[in-house]
Amino acid sequence: MRFKKAGGLTASEKVLADLCEKSFLSLWSYPNLYRKSGKELTDLLVVFGNDVILSSDKSCAFPDSGDADLDWERWFRRSITKSAEQITQAEEWIKRQPFRLFLDAKATQPLPLPLPPTDRMRVYRVCIALGAAERCKAATGYATLELSPPTVDDEKRFAVGRVSNTHGWVHVFDDTTLPIILAELSTIADFLDYLRKKEALYDGGQFVRSFSELDLLGYFLWNNRGFPEVGNGPYGTDPDLWAKVEADEGFLRGREENKISAFCDGLIEYLTELYMKEELEHGNDHEVADHERMVHIMAAESRFMRRVLSKWILERAELAKKGYVSSLLASEQKDVLYVLVIGPGDDGRDHQTYRDDRKTRLAARMYAAKAVHPERRMILGIALDARDVKGSSEDFILMDTSGWTAEDLVKAEAIRQEGGFFVGHRLRIDEKEYPDAVDPNA
Repeated sequence: MRFKKAGGLTASEKVLADLCEKSFLSLWSYPNLYRKSGKELTDLLVVFGNDVILSSDKSCAFPDSGDADLDWERWFRRSITKSAEQITQAEEWIKRQPFRLFLDAKATQPLPLPLPPTDRMRVYRVCIALGAAERCKAATGYATLELSPPTVDDEKRFAVGRVSNTHGWVHVFDDTTLPIILAELSTIADFLDYLRKKEALYDGGQFVRSFSELDLLGYFLWNNRGFPEVGNGPYGTDPDLWAKVEADEGFLRGREENKISAFCDGLIEYLTELYMKEELEHGNDHEVADHERMVHIMAAESRFMRRVLSKWILERAELAKKGYVSSLLASEQKDVLYVLVIGPGDDGRDHQTYRDDRKTRLAARMYAAKAVHPERRMILGIALDARDVKGSSEDFILMDTSGWTAEDLVKAEAIRQEGGFFVGHRLRIDEKEYPDAVDPNA
């Protein structure tokens, strides 16, 4: 194993680590980092390109002194203020000492992925505050904290807004909201998109209240993953909006459709596991950052796009039982193309000869894909075998065309014309994130 992540997590830290690793995948999630021997940095760090998530987890019992204001102040200080302080210290450290982050308490295993340069780093601050649900429910009717951007620190009971002495907004999730947020925004792309847009909403100054983080999530999903401007004055979300969204038939159908996207998650983790165990046929000598560069492309896809990718691959893997199938798919990432070649299997013949032929077919189609979409820089080629064939194998090739010349494009077009590849290709994706409801009487 190339490196080992921290062990000895508390129960709540383990829940957080497991949730984030499932959503953001193992190569990008690191629990319990240290800045030096015996000096913990943060409970969880996620690093993905220029984006860094710093998370602190506090599980504190809610006091019961008989003084409601005092109880709230004490719980807020222990759960949120201390978390925010830890996050602030961690943020300042990683900007000053980006090469001094370690996976173990003895500070012998450095963080395997490099942090982005400070001038490009985007930091998101996440506090996991547990223990207030019962008292919150009794006081407000909600088991979750209210979102109130104008509120500073503990000035309003069971509400969170701006936390003092931090470098930006702190996103506070609790026992109820965290699992649902990570289930609905279950890729790093979706989660970061929500945090960015939520912070922009707060910065706008007009949004003043949501009774729960889940209602804000519902508002976000209901409005095509955005926060549209509403008039010229203060506004908030409707109460119990999340329950309405979650009951919507189109929303539920979208959830069902997304199940197939687990194939892409599994493919990313499969590649990473082989790399971690040094069991790849080619690429075991690559640095972690080099391996990450390839799988980063697939990991950067939204849940919806992973659904599209999974369907695209699996449908063609079935067709390939009858012979070679090749296809081109343009990503929602404006710089990325996917090229797929699926073979029928070696049919008992020499597998390496078959595999070499399959890779040759893939490389030619990758050049042709660049000719079809010259504006796209990164081309990820995937070569697989038909479903259920014996002796299957996989090849992944990443082509960065940023240095291509006009002459290279002419050659690529010649390959496309000679092979007749991707004639009449369309860029459009014919898929809805939330399919229309089916009329049972139709």
